[in-house]
Amino acid sequence: MQRQHTLGCAIILGTGLVFSLVAVGVMDHPASVQGSGRDLLRMDVALLLVYGIAGVVVWKQRAGTPNTAAAIVGAQIGLLLGAVLIANHLIKAFVPIRPFVLVISPVFVMLALLGTAGAAAWERTRSLVLGVTGGVCCAIVATLITLSFAISFNRFFAARVDWQLREAFAASGMIDPGGFRVRNILEASSEILVRVPLLAICSGFAGAVIHAWMSRESRRIAIAASILAALVFAVGGSALWHANAIERAARPPFVMSGVLLSGVALCAAYPVWCILCGSVKSAPRFSDQS
Repeated sequence: MQRQHTLGCAIILGTGLVFSLVAVGVMDHPASVQGSGRDLLRMDVALLLVYGIAGVVVWKQRAGTPNTAAAIVGAQIGLLLGAVLIANHLIKAFVPIRPFVLVISPVFVMLALLGTAGAAAWERTRSLVLGVTGGVCCAIVATLITLSFAISFNRFFAARVDWQLREAFAASGMIDPGGFRVRNILEASSEILVRVPLLAICSGFAGAVIHAWMSRESRRIAIAASILAALVFAVGGSALWHANAIERAARPPFVMSGVLLSGVALCAAYPVWCILCGSVKSAPRFSDQS
C-alpha cells in the first residue's frame, strides 16, 4: 500500500473511531443531547464528515506528486503534535493547578509544529498553497489522535473527570453528571475540530512564506532574523504573561497580540534553523506515475 493510501485510510479510520466514541457516549447518556446538546452533536457529526472527506481526498492522490509530499510531511509532524496534545491532556487531568509555564508551553509547541509543517511542505513542493496543505494535514492527524485519546480517557476515568467538572455541573442545572460530561466532550470536540485546522492554515502559511523568503537570503540575514525572532517571541511571551496576571475582562488584547507575535516567531524557527545549518533542499522533481 502506498503512503498516501495509508495516510488516507488512517484519517478515515481515525474519524470513524472518534465518531464511534462520541456515539457510545451519547447512547449511554441521552441527556447529553437534550436542548443545546443536540446542536453540538450535529456540529460534531458535520465536522467529522469533513475530516472523513479529507481522508478520501488524500487516499485518491497519486504517488510522487507535490500534493502527496505535502500531505505526508504534514502528517508526520502531526504525529508529534498529537503526542504533545496527549501529554497536555494528561497534565491537565492530573495537575489541576498548573503554573503558567505548563499552561502556555503546549500552545507554543503547537504553533511551532504547525509552522514547521507548512515550512517543510513548502521546502518539498515550493508551493505556498501546499505549505498550507501540509499544515492542515498536520492539524487533522493531531486532532484525531487527541480526540480519540481524550474521549477514551474521559470514559475510562469518568469518576475523576466528573469530580473535576463538579462546579460546572452544579451550575449547569443538569441532573445526570455523566450527561454533563458527555456534553462537555461534544462542546470541546467541536471547538478543537475547528480551531486547530484554522490555526494550522495561519501557521502553515506563515511558515511557508518565511521559509520561501529565508531560502533566498544569506547566512548573515538568517542570524539577524534569528535574533529578531527571539526578541519578537520574548515580547509575545511577556504579553501573555501579563495577560495571565490581570483581570479576565482586560486580557483579550494582550492574549491576541501575544499569540500573534509568539506564533510568527515560532513559525520562523524551522526556516532559520535550515539556513543556519545549510540544509535548505533544492526544489524536488516529482514523477507523474501513479
